[in-house]
Amino acid sequence: MQTSVNLPKWLDDLIFSKMGAKYCCSNADMTVIDWDKSDILNYLGTYFPRSFAEAYCIFTSYFELEKNTWSRKNQISVFDFGCGTGGEIVGLAYAIETTLPQIQTLLVKGLDGNQAALHCLETVFEELKNKINLHIDLKVSPLKIDDIYDANVIESIVRSKYDIIMTFKAICEFVTKRQFEERNPYQYLSSSFIKRLNDGGMILMEDVTTYNKTSQDWLPKMMDRGIVQSGCSVKYKNEGYNQCFQVSHSRKKNDKSKVAWRIINSN
Repeated sequence: MQTSVNLPKWLDDLIFSKMGAKYCCSNADMTVIDWDKSDILNYLGTYFPRSFAEAYCIFTSYFELEKNTWSRKNQISVFDFGCGTGGEIVGLAYAIETTLPQIQTLLVKGLDGNQAALHCLETVFEELKNKINLHIDLKVSPLKIDDIYDANVIESIVRSKYDIIMTFKAICEFVTKRQFEERNPYQYLSSSFIKRLNDGGMILMEDVTTYNKTSQDWLPKMMDRGIVQSGCSVKYKNEGYNQCFQVSHSRKKNDKSKVAWRIINSN
């Protein structure tokens, strides 16, 4: 699997020069949903490029392995839970162009509770549509989830079925804020997502690999337990508890991120 990429120059210019993103790395437990515009610009300059690289590398490898299934499609539908500023969606779009050139349309439904992040996402996608051959139809839903009962609203909002459901570095926030009470949010969301997959579809669940002070547990271990408890099975995953990816851009060369990722198939 490829693990190192460069951020496309147009994207680098856009987020850093035009949008004012800042590179500002932090290892603390993050709750991005509560951040203001200044915080989001720090996130945009740090974690957007990382999510782009992670998504591009993981999806490129996955589509190569599963080409027989995905090469029969000319359109792919995606639901991104906790889409934020959209780095993983852009990474996915580039992976599709690289490995599945017959795909003409990408239908994206994004859900996130931070309005400043969604504004950044929409700005990026206004430029993206002029830089890529793939037609992208983007719809975002601003929804802030405060507790487990709010999470039930997902089922009323996400009524369609999707080819791909993904979540990048978002579920950890629910762990930190105890928004699922004592329940394992990875279990709850795996159970919910699997019902919304088309036949042959996949879930990509990715998160940071840190020890969470609130749950007093390692997040990859919580993820694995939650997936097993949901009755889902993992088809592909990183070896061990994390995988290192690198992205280079104008503010940082070979910026490293370590994440745990799991791919769940519908059948």
